[in-house]
Amino acid sequence: MILHVIKSFIYSGAENVVCQIINGLSDKEEFIYMAPHGPIEDKLKSIGLYDRYFGIEKLDVASIQEAAKKFQPSVVHAHDFTSSVLCGIALKGSVPIVSHLHNNPPWIKKMNIKSLSYLYASRYFNHILMVSDAVRDEYRYSSKIKCPMTIVGNPFSVDGIRAQVDETIAASDETASDILFAGRLVEQKDPMLFAEIAKKLIENGTIKIARVIGDGEYYEPLANFVAENKLEGKLILEGFKKNSYDYMTHTKLQVMPSKWEGFGLVALEAMALGRPVLGTQNGGLINILDESCGYICSSLDDYVAAAAEILADPALYEKKSEGAKARALEYNNINEYCDKLYKIYEEVR
Repeated sequence: MILHVIKSFIYSGAENVVCQIINGLSDKEEFIYMAPHGPIEDKLKSIGLYDRYFGIEKLDVASIQEAAKKFQPSVVHAHDFTSSVLCGIALKGSVPIVSHLHNNPPWIKKMNIKSLSYLYASRYFNHILMVSDAVRDEYRYSSKIKCPMTIVGNPFSVDGIRAQVDETIAASDETASDILFAGRLVEQKDPMLFAEIAKKLIENGTIKIARVIGDGEYYEPLANFVAENKLEGKLILEGFKKNSYDYMTHTKLQVMPSKWEGFGLVALEAMALGRPVLGTQNGGLINILDESCGYICSSLDDYVAAAAEILADPALYEKKSEGAKARALEYNNINEYCDKLYKIYEEVR
């Protein structure tokens, strides 16, 4: 049995990966999804994985030790830095640990308590998975890691994304938009830059509606921005949604102004639905985005100009849309991904 350990209680990129791993390997392995109580529970219920969920009040050393004692896992699969460090300290080699890094926050480049803690905990890791070269290259102490490291990307299924779109929901005032932001409302994703982009595009007449899907610490600042700039009904905050794909399929452009991205799964999800993507030049997005499916942007003005160019030219939009679908297919790897991961599980046991 594999125990997945994750600090987050919402559903986003890393959580999506956990669910795909469980679904993709359920015929070969038993899994437990361990995470704090929160909105993730509704998502797990909606996709039929709630029976695998082990809910906790808080992820800490004690809760990990309790779960290890209760489930006797053959492997613990810890997601991102905090969970990995806590698992290393809690288990200290008593159970094989696979540490899975989905992100490349700026602090990994520096000597600090976080980066040093991960290096210390790595002595108890049996394998480290990273979603892109950027994570490995930017972590200050990668050269000092003793266990194997593998770049695995993210599991991705074009058909899986398309199957989650509710075809009975037509584009409407409740779902349609010209540009869309989907993700956690945190500094990493830079939702405030999206708000500035939307404001400029609304003011110059390029778009009428922008939507934000997600929740987090920037929800209130975004709400204040909407009120202060009189953008009610134009820049619409939808909050957390169990299924963002119904909004993706009814937008024209997906915008990802992230300050950093380990991989950039949201870009692929939108592209699988034929939506061109505008994103920042960093992390995994550098590898995913090119001019066949959208544009890499480096400033507010770049985003505004790129959106205006694509939305003003139907032929260009159609070309980008077809390019997005073709690009997404290049990452269609769910079977290969799960096979690779299962081999790693077998190796570390």
